[in-house]
Amino acid sequence: MKEHTLRTILRSTFTALFAALICAGCFISIPVPGSALPIAVQNMLCMLAGGILGGIHGAGAVGLFIILGVMGLPVFSGGHKGFSWLAGPTGGYLWGYFIGALLVGLILGTPHVSEKKFSIRMWIKIALASLLGYAVVYAPGIPWFMHLMKGQGNPVSFERALRLMFIPFIPGDVIKLIATVPLVAVLRPAAARFLYPAEEKELREMLDDLKARDGSSSAADGN
Repeated sequence: MKEHTLRTILRSTFTALFAALICAGCFISIPVPGSALPIAVQNMLCMLAGGILGGIHGAGAVGLFIILGVMGLPVFSGGHKGFSWLAGPTGGYLWGYFIGALLVGLILGTPHVSEKKFSIRMWIKIALASLLGYAVVYAPGIPWFMHLMKGQGNPVSFERALRLMFIPFIPGDVIKLIATVPLVAVLRPAAARFLYPAEEKELREMLDDLKARDGSSSAADGN
């Protein structure tokens, strides 16, 4: 019972930690020379949460971030807060953060200590999952923006919405995607040591058992 409680505390702590990182990301942006649009890191932190922690805990971290913002903490982009921001023109992207993190985590599955940090196959899987996660952010974001603009008497065509709310952010998302892949690959097995210690114990026991069998076989061959 104590081991189960400790494991629950550790997983809750990691979820809260990633929620805090996402919150802090609202003040972090990287200026791009020649462009008026800086590279924001909040969506990248959401994809990292899903990729490193897995679907449930990663999405939980994003959900906690959204709840804190609705409750009044200035954690949304640029230090904004409140339900009015969530229901505003860019509010759909916040739901996209949640869906994207959940999707990335579900595709990659639960992190495991046996995952190889520099496996080409794993890197490709992470890249594809992350690409889909970044793309999914825009799925609720663009339609919601168009809906609000129409309600305010300023209808925006889908083509114009893409020019305003999607195309300018592609270069930044590509850079973040490139950074996401190695970070997830390296940190997933590290996180698994804390989140799923029982699996590490089982893996070690299995390896010890295999070594013992190899030793016995060698001794039998010697006789």
